[in-house]
Amino acid sequence: MLSTSFEARPLAIVFWIETNHNTDMSLQDVTSSRLAVRVGLILGRYLPPRAGQGLVRLMARAIATYKPAIYYTVRANLRQVVGATADLAQLDNLTYRLFLHAGQTTYDFFRALDLPADQLAQKVPVPDWFLERVRLETARGRGVLLLGLHLSNFDLGILCLGAKGLAIQVLSLANPPAGFLVFNQLRAKTGLELTPITPQSLRAAVRRLRRGGIVLTGADRPIPEDQQLIPFFGRPAYLPVGPVRLALLTEALVFLGGCRYDPDQGYQTIIHGPLEMVQTGDREADVVANTCRLAAAIEEEVRRCPEQWLMFHPLWPNNNGE
Repeated sequence: MLSTSFEARPLAIVFWIETNHNTDMSLQDVTSSRLAVRVGLILGRYLPPRAGQGLVRLMARAIATYKPAIYYTVRANLRQVVGATADLAQLDNLTYRLFLHAGQTTYDFFRALDLPADQLAQKVPVPDWFLERVRLETARGRGVLLLGLHLSNFDLGILCLGAKGLAIQVLSLANPPAGFLVFNQLRAKTGLELTPITPQSLRAAVRRLRRGGIVLTGADRPIPEDQQLIPFFGRPAYLPVGPVRLALLTEALVFLGGCRYDPDQGYQTIIHGPLEMVQTGDREADVVANTCRLAAAIEEEVRRCPEQWLMFHPLWPNNNGE
């Protein structure tokens, strides 16, 4: 039986965290490695739920105790969400719960991979009205742009869309580490077309949308290279403006969506939209205005369950998490 006592933590976890303190390698570099993802795949597929949940708690507690760099990044993002009224103990507890939830979603994702398509599609139920609207618009020749949030088990949610038979090009992380390439291979299990963001894949996305196809990309992953910062939880943030540029360029119908976990109902789909882009003729002003509209909707969802917002990158400049 797997012990869930932190004092009984496996040596591998101790080395994993302590290595991060002593080298330039971050915890995210380790967890995004090909080996780590392969090990996670084996554990998720073959470790029984009770043991898997115990391991998840063990690793979340190890991260909360040793506090590698990624811990402070997450805590900094959560500080901005919950505001200055939360004391450090409350913030640390929320950060621990986020890592706990992240581990559980990863375990659940791997556990679902071997399911038949009909069973996989039920892991994150997709509303019929949404599927009908997407199919109607694409049949008419209008593209549909799906903007995803990094909430709860968003990877499993993407797989469920594919299991429903939707042909989707997914614009994923540019220049991904080796472990993300493995994740992309797993995401492609249901027929999704995974394309790391490059000039070529963006041109393909534009063509697809103009021909009445479906494209999915993230709405909340920070892009520090963007010169235009967007107000988000009261401060200018690195929210991407590229999704709105893509929507305006192709006149696609836009949905903002994600996944939320409910203890009684399991994983649930979140959908905002359809969202028609405001177009005034001033392209740059329209990009900012529409991205601000998206930011407000993202805020609404993140506030409901901040411990399920699995954002491991700095969203705001000079945010130290204290």
